[in-house]
Order: sequence, then C-alpha cells, then structure tokens
Amino acid sequence: MARPRAFDEQTVLDAAVRQFRTGGYAGTSLDDISAATGVGRGSLYASFGDKHTVFIKALHEYVRQALIQTHDELDGPDETAVDRLRAWILAGAGFVLRDDEHFGCMAGKFALEVGDNDAQAHEIILGVFTEQQRVLADCVAAAQRHGDLDPAADGCAIACMILALNRGMDVMAKGGIGQDVLDDAAHLAFRGLPLTDAYRDRTRVAG
Repeated sequence: MARPRAFDEQTVLDAAVRQFRTGGYAGTSLDDISAATGVGRGSLYASFGDKHTVFIKALHEYVRQALIQTHDELDGPDETAVDRLRAWILAGAGFVLRDDEHFGCMAGKFALEVGDNDAQAHEIILGVFTEQQRVLADCVAAAQRHGDLDPAADGCAIACMILALNRGMDVMAKGGIGQDVLDDAAHLAFRGLPLTDAYRDRTRVAG
C-alpha cells in the first residue's frame, strides 16, 4: 500500500509559484523549491517530477488563479461594464508597485524569460493572454450595448490594446517608472477609448 502524502499539494504549488516568481526559471533550483515548500527534494521529485515539471504545474496554477480574478473583475452587467474596464486599466498601473514584493504578472515574466524556447510554457502563456483578451472583449461588447462605447469600434482590438497596456505597465513599473506617471497614463488611456458623447456627458454631469 502506498504511503499517504505528508503534505498538501495546493500548499506546495502555491509555494512553488512564489519561488519561481521570485527567482525566475533560471534562478530557481529544485533545492530552492524544496526549501520554499518544506518538502524534501526526494519527496518533491517523486510527487511532482523535475524542476521543469514543477515549473509547468506552478505556471498552470498561477494561470488558473489569474483567470478567476480576471473574470471576477470584468464579468457583470452591461450597465457597469465601462466602469469595470476603467477599474481594470487603472489597477494595471499599480499591479507591481502596490505589491510589497513587486512580483508582477507571472505569465508576462516568463513570456520574456522562456516563452521563445519552452513550448509548454509558451502554450500556457498564450492561453491565458488569449482568454484575458476574450474576457476583456466581452466587457467591451457589454459597454457598447449599454451605449458607453462606440458600437462601431473594433472590440477585439480595444481588448488587445488594454491587455497590452496592462502588461506593458508591469514592465515599466519593474524598470522604475513611478506610480504617479503610470496612473496618469492609465487615466489618459481610458479617456482615449471610443467613449460615446452620451457617456462623456453623463460622467461630466455626475462629476
């Protein structure tokens, strides 16, 4: 009879995600993961495999949680869709800087580090970006239905632009660009969306 595991798999995955986000792929060893998780190297290898296997499982776990958060932030009624888009754009400006550990997006980090030479990681990263763009496009369509965004505008292109802005702000924040500058850029980006006159008039009166 196999011996039961003496650790919780979810706890180990969460610790592995944190370790890879801290050290990157090249800068993380199986010993580092063992130390971070508290699971012996032998037990870790027997249960999860080599470093690359652990990395892929950790990346899958990060993506799973990221997509849950994306849906939580962007799904909802048409009436508040444009407000959710605005909040998502503004939150992107502080995603790194408001995090004490300045981790940023794990998918974005590894798109740069291993995306060109790791087919498994590339597929996962492309998948999360594609799904985030789809959720954004759905939110854009909801705002168009409600009359807040120009219905003739290309919703998929708007979604791609917002996602690219979000990922780019990650990189700029890690490069040392300050919060105030990024916040100003986020506000400008939102005002640059194809907002309808009705929305602008309504929010001007409300302000």
